[in-house]
Amino acid sequence: MLLQEMAQEYRSNTALLELRVRQLQTARRKARKPEIRYRLKRRINCLQALINESRKTIFEMEHYYDRGGDKHENRKAV
Repeated sequence: MLLQEMAQEYRSNTALLELRVRQLQTARRKARKPEIRYRLKRRINCLQALINESRKTIFEMEHYYDRGGDKHENRKAV
């Protein structure tokens, strides 16, 4: 599997995690009990951490071959 293909798989999985976060955010807004809201918030935070790591990994995979070489010498890191 090529890195670009792996990055696409990560993108698909990240989209699913983002969907789940939106579902949990909706559930959190509707929840009446503070304990339930607190648990949902913690769960959302854990998923956000996974999403952030996944995005970093996607970036690394998509730009793995950009390092070094004359043609990328003047490119700035984002």
